[in-house]
Amino acid sequence: MIYKDIGKKIQRAREELGLSQEELASRLGYTQAALSNYELGKRRLYLANIEQIARELNKPLSYFLEDSPVRSPAEEREPQDETIAEIIRLLSELPVEERNYLLEYIRWRRERQR
Repeated sequence: MIYKDIGKKIQRAREELGLSQEELASRLGYTQAALSNYELGKRRLYLANIEQIARELNKPLSYFLEDSPVRSPAEEREPQDETIAEIIRLLSELPVEERNYLLEYIRWRRERQR
């Protein structure tokens, strides 16, 4: 696997948590420029770096090391109606804690309907 693929996965995992490059870099003790270079595949990542990043992003190490294509969230979604697309867009703007709360609520509602 090349550094560029790992970098894309770092970026995606970071964005899923709603973190900016500056926020994640600060948590890791890196500069924003260094993190940007990791995400772009311009800087070598050592296993220790990937392990640290995986811990901070709550992902298993295998997420970054497995040879799987990185697709954007838009590419992964099946065609949806406009309401679902709007919900997804709005959710992506919320902090992680609020998204988790809403996920719990949706699961609770689904269980009630069964």
